[in-house]
Amino acid sequence: MLLLRLLELRNEENPVSRVRLSELTLRRLWTRGRLSDDFLNEVQEWLSRGGWTLFFAQSTFAVVKTNVVLSWSRLASKRMNEDIQKVRQGTFDFGELVRLIETDDDVEE
Repeated sequence: MLLLRLLELRNEENPVSRVRLSELTLRRLWTRGRLSDDFLNEVQEWLSRGGWTLFFAQSTFAVVKTNVVLSWSRLASKRMNEDIQKVRQGTFDFGELVRLIETDDDVEE
């Protein structure tokens, strides 16, 4: 509920539909030394009731208005039916997809 209050205060200054939050900010807000998975799941439940969704994004936390996410384009697996069938048969070559997880830092000059 404290995070919902913080979002309310932020929205009074300048309305937002998404924000980034550091782990340090969240630990201070909730007076916790550590954010356990169980605690974060409970927080997600409370935020959901207030119309917000919390998630971890690489090295930061993010909170997004749920109704905004619900209006995003939808992506369905239907276009990958052939690949999914190959995975089920054990014949799919995941090596072809390594390029999708490589970053600029991974590429040697």
